[in-house]
Amino acid sequence: MDRTLPLGRLRRPHRRHRVAGWAVPLLVAAVGASMLVGPTAGGAAGAAVRPFVSSWGPARALSSAAPHTAPLQPAAGDRSGQPGALRPSSAGSVEPADLIGSTNWAGQVTYGGQFSGVSARWTVPTVQPSGTDEYSSAWIGIDGFQNDSLIQTGTEQDSGPDGTNYFAWFEVLPAEAMYIGAVSPGDVMSASINESSPGTWNLSITDVTSGNTASGPLSYDGPGSSAEWISEAPQVNGSPTTLADFGTVDFSDLGVAGTGGSLDSVVMQNGQSEVLAYPTAYQASTDAFAINYGPPPVPQVTSVTPSVGGTAGGTWLTIRGSGFSTTVGVLIGGRGFVKGYLDSDSVLVVTTPAGAAGTVGVTVQTLGGTSSPSSAAQFTYSATPPVTGHGYWLVGGDGGIFSFGSAKFYGSTGNLVLQRPVVGITVSPDHAGYRLVASDGGLFAFGDSRYYGSIPGLGIAPAGTPGAARQLSAPIIGMVSSADGLGYFMVGADGGVFAFGDAKYFGSCPGIGGCSGTAVTVMPDATGRGYWLVTATGSVYAFGDAPFYGAVINPPAAVSSAVRTPDGGGYWILLTNGDVYSFGDAVWFGSPTGQIASPDSANAIDATGDGGGYWVDSAKGVVFPFGDAPFDGDMSAYRLNAPIIAAAGW
Repeated sequence: MDRTLPLGRLRRPHRRHRVAGWAVPLLVAAVGASMLVGPTAGGAAGAAVRPFVSSWGPARALSSAAPHTAPLQPAAGDRSGQPGALRPSSAGSVEPADLIGSTNWAGQVTYGGQFSGVSARWTVPTVQPSGTDEYSSAWIGIDGFQNDSLIQTGTEQDSGPDGTNYFAWFEVLPAEAMYIGAVSPGDVMSASINESSPGTWNLSITDVTSGNTASGPLSYDGPGSSAEWISEAPQVNGSPTTLADFGTVDFSDLGVAGTGGSLDSVVMQNGQSEVLAYPTAYQASTDAFAINYGPPPVPQVTSVTPSVGGTAGGTWLTIRGSGFSTTVGVLIGGRGFVKGYLDSDSVLVVTTPAGAAGTVGVTVQTLGGTSSPSSAAQFTYSATPPVTGHGYWLVGGDGGIFSFGSAKFYGSTGNLVLQRPVVGITVSPDHAGYRLVASDGGLFAFGDSRYYGSIPGLGIAPAGTPGAARQLSAPIIGMVSSADGLGYFMVGADGGVFAFGDAKYFGSCPGIGGCSGTAVTVMPDATGRGYWLVTATGSVYAFGDAPFYGAVINPPAAVSSAVRTPDGGGYWILLTNGDVYSFGDAVWFGSPTGQIASPDSANAIDATGDGGGYWVDSAKGVVFPFGDAPFDGDMSAYRLNAPIIAAAGW
């Protein structure tokens, strides 16, 4: 179960274009009418086309004078840096840290893991007439990003003095590309490539519009280190060609099978670093992205929210506008942001650096240019920043969401029939979205929350699944955001820890021979280089550089929840009877001990944004505020379909 990654679809986030992995069954086209027999090529990436069936008719090898695709050719001076992360740019500088430059590819690439399948749909673009020969290819494939191996299938869209030419093809390097059959501009194509056994891959491509289809097994022994969705300027006679004006290629229904990796944008550039084609940001809500011919537009900033923040920095800004696809820098008062992500082509989310009191400009830098100053593109540093709103969400085991105060409702799973119960929630850094996790590790994303991976996406079945080769040894019991909110941890009942996005793995209970009691939660420390794992018996296990602040010795009831202080210098631990224990710099503000009686239980504790208070939440939806935590309402007067199992607030 994984609503954010349905079967056959890639659910990417795309903030920083970073994921832990996915696994989805890929589409298999219907078998056509004729047998194709192709060449056999030796070598590690050789191809032997065996029973291959096509309704287009027999395939034929394309000569070297025909267009052939090739592995990625890096652009001169490309410094893509950390995969997928928008990096801080120094004042006045523009360093492409989140984009990969290539002289022949444009699109999206996932790499850094092991991949055994890729799929997608796309629409055959219309190329513009040309007096000289121009070429373009749209395809999906495995490998070719960091090596010379490549298995791929796609469509060709060419233009020249003799008119335009459109056809479907497949290729397994180093063998010749194979012509499959003619297609037409506007046709919807569906294709998949997946490994059926070591060295054998099933390739399928279908013209959904015409009904033609081709599929069959191919021999391929490449490393499977990347998967791609690409528009390419192919080669002819081994030499680069001029890219045809294809307008836009729309990719959708993206799918990939594999583990590990990041999703990054590839921009096609010529020798003068001029952009020839570029991708838009992948959108999880539509499961799609596009590749545009030509240079990107100059960005425009239409709003910055909030408009006021503290001089110490760290304010999360949502920057709205247009033309953000190829963003390489965001400057606030001439200084680079601290951390952030590209949410869409029209939304950037970044944190402010420290700054002196006063109003400064906010500038977005892309490969298309730099946004112009305006009154809408400003941020004010204040020594006494306004107090932001506060609120909280309560989460039922059925995935029902109940929002209070400034917390907004972005959706829930309350109206769905779930395969596994919901067990946890994490909230976006700007409080404009949240994720729910189920006991099988499936993820449900709402609002602007980002998807960085899931347990089903790693190809791991729920605990106790009969016959599953890879399965959880215990159910997932909770989830928490990483220190900066750009990733998350899931924890199993056995203390197994799964890290996604920028969350870093530093150990788990199974890795140290087991822990005392069932795991309850995991909490990241302030550095992002460690975390605490808490069990039902009150034990606390510190991993990485997380300091040990203490544990509950012989608790009178089971531990049900725990939350760290905002600065990461301590934590609160909650028992089912309502007792609250504070450690490190966490201040004890009280507890609802004696106010919660069976069958009710204290199930969640969540802290205010300043650490000056917390809420304790019961299974029946009763909210107990302490310290500066305000009471914004609860569910005590309502009949719940499922008990409250988790909560989050600020």
